[in-house]
Amino acid sequence: MLLNTSAITRRLSSAKSNQKDNEAQKIINGATNTELRNIDAEGVLRLYKALAMLPPRIFSSRDKIALAKLRANTQFQPISNNFDLAINLIKRKRPNLHSQMLTFDLVTRIYTAERARLSMLERVGIDGSTIGRGQLGQLAYTDVISQSNFRSVFEEYINRIFIPELLKTELTTHQHYWDFNTYKAKIQPNYSTIYRNSKIEDFVVTAYVAVRIKAANKAGRSTLDTVRFAVALYHGMRKMVVTAQSAVKDDINWSPVEVELLRLGHRDEVDYVNEVVK
Repeated sequence: MLLNTSAITRRLSSAKSNQKDNEAQKIINGATNTELRNIDAEGVLRLYKALAMLPPRIFSSRDKIALAKLRANTQFQPISNNFDLAINLIKRKRPNLHSQMLTFDLVTRIYTAERARLSMLERVGIDGSTIGRGQLGQLAYTDVISQSNFRSVFEEYINRIFIPELLKTELTTHQHYWDFNTYKAKIQPNYSTIYRNSKIEDFVVTAYVAVRIKAANKAGRSTLDTVRFAVALYHGMRKMVVTAQSAVKDDINWSPVEVELLRLGHRDEVDYVNEVVK
C-alpha cells in the first residue's frame, strides 16, 4: 500500500489514544527510506505528534529509534543556507525577478545601511514603528504575508527550515511554528512577535525587497534603476521620490531623480540607496 499522508492519517486515526505512538513506530519502521522521503510536511508532522506529543507523554526508547529513522530519511533535512532557500522560493513565486535584482549581498547591505542609521534609543532596544535588522514595520510584513505575495512560500520556508529542528528531539522549542490540528505552518499576524528569529527575519526582509522590486518595475526602466527605486521605497522615501520625479518630469530614470533629491537636501537618503545598490 502506498505510504502517504492519507494512509498515515487513516492508520493513526484507527489507533487508540495511548497506542498512537506504537502505530507511528510501525509506520516508520515498516517504510522504506524512499517512502519516508516522499512523505509531505503534513505526514511528517502527524507522525511526530503521535511519537512525541500525544498523551501520555512518555517518550520511549522505541519512539526515539523511530524518530531517528524518520529524521534521517525525511525530505526535510537541515538547510545550510537559509538565504539561498528564501531567495529561491521567492523567485519561484516571481520568476520575472532577474538574478541581479534579489541577492544575499543586497539584503545584507540593507542590514548594514539600516544598522548605521539607528538612533540612540534604537541602539539600546527602544524601537519605534520599524524593528529589527531590516527596520521593517507591520505594514511591510502584512504585504509579505498576503496571499497575493508570499504567504504560500513563507509556509514552505517554515517547513523547510524548522521541521529539521522539530525532529531533533521530543523536547523541541519549535512546535509553535505549526497548528497541530490542521498540520499547517502558522503565519503569525504580528511581525513584532517573530522578527527576533533571524531566519524568519531574513525571509521577511528578502520578500519585502521583492515586493518593492515588483512595485518599482516599469516599462523602459533599467534593471539597476528598478532596484534603486525599490530600495528607496523600502527605505520609506516614496514621498520625496515622487516629489523629485514631478520636479524633473521623469518617472523612469534614477539619475535625474537623484540629482533633484540632492538639491532638496536628501543627502543621507541618496547615500543609503548607493550603499545598498552596487
